[in-house]
Parts: sequence; C-alpha cells; structure tokens
Amino acid sequence: MRPEQVTSSRPGNYLISCNGKSPFYVGEAKNLTRRIKQQFKATTSTFHKTVLKAPSSCHLSIDSFQVQYIDTRIGRKELEEFCIVNVPTELNRFQLGKCSITSKATSFALWTAVQALSVDLLTQGADAALGQLIEPWFDTTLIRPDALYMAGLYMVRNGANNKLIYIGESSDIAKRYSTHSDTTYFSALRRHIGTEMLGFELKKINNRARYFSESEDVKVTDILRTSRLAYLPMAFGRVELEESLIRKHHPLLNRKDNPK
Repeated sequence: MRPEQVTSSRPGNYLISCNGKSPFYVGEAKNLTRRIKQQFKATTSTFHKTVLKAPSSCHLSIDSFQVQYIDTRIGRKELEEFCIVNVPTELNRFQLGKCSITSKATSFALWTAVQALSVDLLTQGADAALGQLIEPWFDTTLIRPDALYMAGLYMVRNGANNKLIYIGESSDIAKRYSTHSDTTYFSALRRHIGTEMLGFELKKINNRARYFSESEDVKVTDILRTSRLAYLPMAFGRVELEESLIRKHHPLLNRKDNPK
C-alpha cells in the first residue's frame, strides 16, 4: 500500500519495496503509522538516504516506494533481524551475519500462537530477568568465548542501594558491555551517568554532543566500577521486555519508554 494508507498505531514491522520488486528495507516500530510517516519524509527517512547512496538506486524518488506492515505484539526486533537475512533486504546492513538462512515457513500457526501469548511471555520474562545473578560490573562473567552474538537484556544496578538504574537490550550483549565499559561516544549509558548522576555537560564532536573530558570520563568509569550487572540471554522478545520493565521500574538513566 501507499504509506498514507497505514492506519495502525500499534507496534509492528514494515517492509519497503519499489515497483513490485523484492523489499529493499525492513524496520520495526512502536507506532507503525508514526514511523512509516517518518520514513516517507525525505528529510527524516533512514531508508531513502541509504537508497540515494546505493549504486543500483538510480536516485529513485521517495514516492516510488510502497510499504507492507504487520502488527507485532512480541518479537519485532528479532523479526526485523531475521528478514534482513532471509528476505533479504539489501538496504539493511547492521544485522548481517547475525541470523541463519532458513527454509520458507509453511504455516503462520506458531507465529499467531506466540502473539496471542505475548502478555504471559513478557510476565514470565520479567520474572526471569529480575531473578538473574547480579555481579560487580568489572567482575562479570559475561565476556566469554561462547558469548559471541548472544542477544538479550541487561540490567544495571546502583552498587550502594541495588536500585535499577538502567535497562538495555542488544543483539550482542557481550559487545555492548564492552562498549559501555570503554567508549562514551557510543554509549548512551555512559553519557547518562555523566549528565544525570555526575552533572557533567556533554562536549561536541562532529556537531554532536557525545563525549566528556578525560578526567570526567574516568569518573564515569568509577561509577560503573561500583555498579552491578545482570543479564538475560533471549532468543525472542527482548525489545518488548525492555520496554515493559522500563515502564514498570522507571530506571534513572533510561529515557525512552520512561514516564518519569
């Protein structure tokens, strides 16, 4: 359909294609109508900026594309990652190699059943997440040889009072842990520790407020050193579980999905 025909404000996934050809791009959204509207506005469109850089695009206009969508109660991030490899979608890049190629499904029955059980799955997932082993940040057993591409959820607690201060998700939580431990530029957690807990002001690089001074960065690392970490490997539903836990626990350092 045309993007203006999408009327679902629910969470879901969408495919963007051109002139009936195989989809170029797959995405996920908490609000399909809002996200698709954003994707079909040239100034805010992630996929169209990529189109213009692609040698095969012939500089197609944004009006040349159509969209398909599906409401997704649970698993929208995993579905996006799976489609990148298995559709495949040539304009998505980030998740290549993180999913196996499979044969075509013969039924939608399992998908429909899982969607119907989304509330129960998230309730059980929350209990599992909050019951995980909690370890000092730099003594965690997270980084190990078999942790490559281990998707899941991670939770950071204040070392003094054990209160949840940050909840995150990643398709590779070992790599995300390493980023948070080292690089403020790429770590929202480190930036929020600096601004929310230490009162630092972010400095700009490439016109983006992304880093602290060297002495300030040491103090951010010191906060992590006293913090504690737990993680939950997850094959399915990590984004929805992250959103649900943030809405319930209001961690200090989370901004999205957090009605503080």
